[in-house]
Amino acid sequence: MSDPAGPLPRVKEPHLAGRWYPAAADVLAASVREMLASGARRPRTDAILVPHAAYEYSGPTAARGFAAAGTGWRRALVLAPSHFAAFRGAAVLPMTAYRTPLGLLSIDQEALGALTRCPLIRANPAVFVREHAVEIQLPWLQVIDPGTAIVPVLVGRLDAGDGETLAGALRPWIAPGTLVVVSSDLVHYGRRFDYLPVPPTDRATVAGAVARLDGGALEHVTACDIEGFGRYVESTGATICGRYPIEVLLRALPAGSRGEVLAHTTSLDASDEHDHVVGYAAVAFTAGS
Repeated sequence: MSDPAGPLPRVKEPHLAGRWYPAAADVLAASVREMLASGARRPRTDAILVPHAAYEYSGPTAARGFAAAGTGWRRALVLAPSHFAAFRGAAVLPMTAYRTPLGLLSIDQEALGALTRCPLIRANPAVFVREHAVEIQLPWLQVIDPGTAIVPVLVGRLDAGDGETLAGALRPWIAPGTLVVVSSDLVHYGRRFDYLPVPPTDRATVAGAVARLDGGALEHVTACDIEGFGRYVESTGATICGRYPIEVLLRALPAGSRGEVLAHTTSLDASDEHDHVVGYAAVAFTAGS
């Protein structure tokens, strides 16, 4: 695979280190381990939903999801929304590794090749350049299971039927040895997000509104109720950035799957700025048989 300017780089370099998480390897590892200590291994976890804000905001919540997943994974399929690039379907990262301050994570070439056989999944390194929703998850994986390979997948716009097509491509990878990590924050409240279901009069009013909106979404997510989740988002206008990756996961999970909310917080737990608030949750899924 090449480009007119020459060969593509084989390693994706980090761009969040020193901004969204510590740049020094020892400080980063210690911080991640400290947050993971607040969680506990869950007997069986096949997929997790975790937030993707800076660690000072959503790190403790994300830790609960990764702690539940535990160790022993051959690969982690990281399914994230595209925040900066507009495209239909999904994109994978056609490189050999992704670097963080903790070293290199190899990219699973077998899974990469299999996924790109789906007409809606294309190899496109450009859409990963500015994206944070994949990179923010990687130090967690490096600490809980250093040998895990990754499969970074960004999900863009989904037209009618696209969700099921992508789910069909991902379904064979929901199997022993593979952890599916869905990267999504929940409701984004405030003028900067063009979402004001209640006026920003005071902290308690905003906190209550975000908690109710997040709770309603999580009821459908944990029940693996894909149709109900879609209707809920449409009826409330809930600004959930990872709506489409969540929908793809819910379609890909087998019948009888269930989710469990391990933690729910908002940015108000780390900041007093109630005029813009983001919700975070960690959910662990057990695939049905």
